[in-house]
Amino acid sequence: MIKGILFDKDGTLIDFSLWRDAGIKTIKLIMDEYDLKDEKLFEELKKSIGITENGAEPFGALAYRSHEDLAAELHFVLNKYRNIDLCGFQSHVVELIRKEVLRDDVEFKEMTDIRALYNYLSSKGIKMGLATADSHQSAMHMINKLNLNDCFDFVGSNDGIMKQKPNKDMCMRFCSMYGLAPSEVAIVGDSYNDMVFAQNSGAIGVGVLSGVSCKINLKDVANVIIPTIDSLFDDEVLMSLDDGSYEVRELWTA
Repeated sequence: MIKGILFDKDGTLIDFSLWRDAGIKTIKLIMDEYDLKDEKLFEELKKSIGITENGAEPFGALAYRSHEDLAAELHFVLNKYRNIDLCGFQSHVVELIRKEVLRDDVEFKEMTDIRALYNYLSSKGIKMGLATADSHQSAMHMINKLNLNDCFDFVGSNDGIMKQKPNKDMCMRFCSMYGLAPSEVAIVGDSYNDMVFAQNSGAIGVGVLSGVSCKINLKDVANVIIPTIDSLFDDEVLMSLDDGSYEVRELWTA
């Protein structure tokens, strides 16, 4: 059986709608600041970072890229209407987004019972880690607010030190901490970028359909595709992850 699992955060452990809402609120604040009232511009800005009517584009900036990258996409559109300094704009947008997700009243909707999942994996001798493009402060805000401080053996984030996904750095640090080989680690995430992260790390890529992606987005890069992380409560699913003959497939579990 595998010995470690690194989970993406948003769209995998936590419902992604939090970030969609934060993105929309940030765009509205910016438009107010620059006295821009154009509804078409509002739609263009949403589209530029991958916000759709009911969710988010799997390859959009909001789905997997850094806050700085997201700000750059907004700047590209806004700069056609106002002469805006990129560096200052990026810093401002990053601050606005982080304020949204760091509010005391923000609600994190768990995609499964994370503590129960940690206890289950721990009972199997499996280390559980987090690997997110989110800031360390924001990741810890989620962990603290949900009282999950003792449920992660490793937290990888955009802390200014670790290289970001899809670079293999977070996985290598996780492996180093616990003496694991990358082939003994599963990387579970809802985006194409998460699966490229798994490939770059030499780990097992487990695509999950609970977030921004559908099967067609993941089938060419994932080793396994599951509907939700609830599938990982199944012994047969866990056992299959280190099967040397595995191919891309779906594991539909009860």
